Amino acid sequence: MRQTLADTSFDLLFKRFYNTVKLRTFFLHKLKCNKCKNVYIGQSGRSIHVRHKEHIRYIRTNNPLSAYAFHILQNIQEYGTIADTLQLMKTCQKGARMNCWEALYMQVFHQHKVLITEQKFSETIPIYELVNTTRIFPRNP
Repeated sequence: MRQTLADTSFDLLFKRFYNTVKLRTFFLHKLKCNKCKNVYIGQSGRSIHVRHKEHIRYIRTNNPLSAYAFHILQNIQEYGTIADTLQLMKTCQKGARMNCWEALYMQVFHQHKVLITEQKFSETIPIYELVNTTRIFPRNP
């Protein structure tokens, strides 16, 4: 089959566009309170180290911009190093899919009563109740 000039131009244009647009990977993370052992679930597109530093900066400057910082400041809790407190949960592209994953993790940790109370979580979502949560949260942690 012979390619026309229009086909070739489209292919070149598509390749240029595809190569210049980089799909950013976002991640879900879990931050653990060192004192009560409850967790905060969050998402970010920045480096995991940068996001951890932001949470710690909020705590050190007494600025509760995140639910995790608010939890630590309000309850006189303890935070730790990135190795002690932060765990990468899931990587995904930003958008509806990431929001669904975040809601799912929040639902699971809420059901197991380990989600920090400062995290905005209002109601159970029936579809998530159907999911087998043993893959996300082990029965005997």
